[in-house]
Amino acid sequence: MRPRTAALEPLDPASPAAILARVTTREEQRKQTRRRLYECALDIFRRDGVVTSRTEDIAKAAGVSRGAFYFHFPTKDHVLLDRMRETEDQVCAVLEALPPETDIHTLLATLNRELASIWQDDPQLLPELCSAAMRFTAATMSDQEATPLRALLSERFRVAAERGEIQARLPAQILGDFYLGNTLGGLLAWYGSPILPLRSVLDAVTELFWNGARAPVASPR
Repeated sequence: MRPRTAALEPLDPASPAAILARVTTREEQRKQTRRRLYECALDIFRRDGVVTSRTEDIAKAAGVSRGAFYFHFPTKDHVLLDRMRETEDQVCAVLEALPPETDIHTLLATLNRELASIWQDDPQLLPELCSAAMRFTAATMSDQEATPLRALLSERFRVAAERGEIQARLPAQILGDFYLGNTLGGLLAWYGSPILPLRSVLDAVTELFWNGARAPVASPR
């Protein structure tokens, strides 16, 4: 005969283990609710536009109350900022995986490729997201770590200047911000007139950043 296994005694509800289990469950539920609200909000933003979308519709689609939406996202801008951070995390993960000796031009080409893969087939939110990103960046300009991509580009431009790949006419932090500003302009220009693939537009922005738009001056005969 098999020996009997002792029945597991239920946890004392007041025990540290039981309290931790309840806290963990609530935290997981909170994360799931936030994610559901986030995804439903993006879908409705795409369908109705950010300005005209209604939080009631988002909450209903997520199966929660309107108050639950505001608990997780005080404004619709906060949904867009989450999308911005998600995009930055995706791009930074790819850039950080490049070897340290990667030249700056290859790094920027990789950045363009990743941005194009994210936005080429999902452009509806670009204007609103760029506006929210600019407001957020303006409010956090003194905190370089607030946006990981800014910090990463600043460091890579610094290294590129030390290697002699670029001329250090501007501090690396300003140069990185200047490049991101040009990229943001390229994204918006492509959204307004998508006659070329997004990757082609972003690559052209990079070339203009390197070389300028002025035609070569013809030498006198």
